[in-house]
Amino acid sequence: MALVPTLLALGVGLVLGLTWGGSIANLAEWRPPLWEALLGGVVLTLLLDVVPWSGWFVSFLAIVATGLLLGFAVLNLRTGGMVLVAAGLALNLFVTIINWGVPVTAWALEASGAVEDAAAPSVTLTGGRKVGGFLSFLGDSIPLPWGQVISLGDVAVLVGLALVVASVMRRYEVGGSSSFTSRGTRDRSGLGFDGPRDYRDALDALGRGPAPRRGPGLHPSRLDTRSSRRPRRR
Repeated sequence: MALVPTLLALGVGLVLGLTWGGSIANLAEWRPPLWEALLGGVVLTLLLDVVPWSGWFVSFLAIVATGLLLGFAVLNLRTGGMVLVAAGLALNLFVTIINWGVPVTAWALEASGAVEDAAAPSVTLTGGRKVGGFLSFLGDSIPLPWGQVISLGDVAVLVGLALVVASVMRRYEVGGSSSFTSRGTRDRSGLGFDGPRDYRDALDALGRGPAPRRGPGLHPSRLDTRSSRRPRRR
């Protein structure tokens, strides 16, 4: 995925999060499940974009990177916006697997200014990409004015990324609500934060108290020891 659109999506997410009452501190405290897959997928994606590699093995690494990111997104679907990230990554993974590489349309390369018109069909791309392929319109087919091309799946990922950042800043989850909580207890929200989600969860952590009394009770202080020792008259 292009770096500039990703940074723009992160910026939009920060603005939305602050506008909706979120906090940057919540973003720094976020420890989502399977964060190692997120880190590995991001590092591998950046490596493929920076290093000028090409060939079938690079395509395999691109599939692995997308698969790691998709696994992370699926496990964290309850985070607001993550469903769009998962859908976009799934679309990218599908078209990459069936072509064993990310298909890039020649006209998108030309429209973005990345290559000259005559050189587009024969250019060799890096990062597991190749010109043309099956269902290439699902690949990198959207030109950007600064010489980059992204896919429909990338668009979904970028929109979802902005919403994810805003949701994490608000500690919002799908089907739940904002949950600004304290530290030190088991995470119940699924968002990677410590603390109970709401007042009811906080009380549940303390237990439900003693069981309700039934009958007069059996505590020794409530028994009449003198009457209990006196034999009954018949």
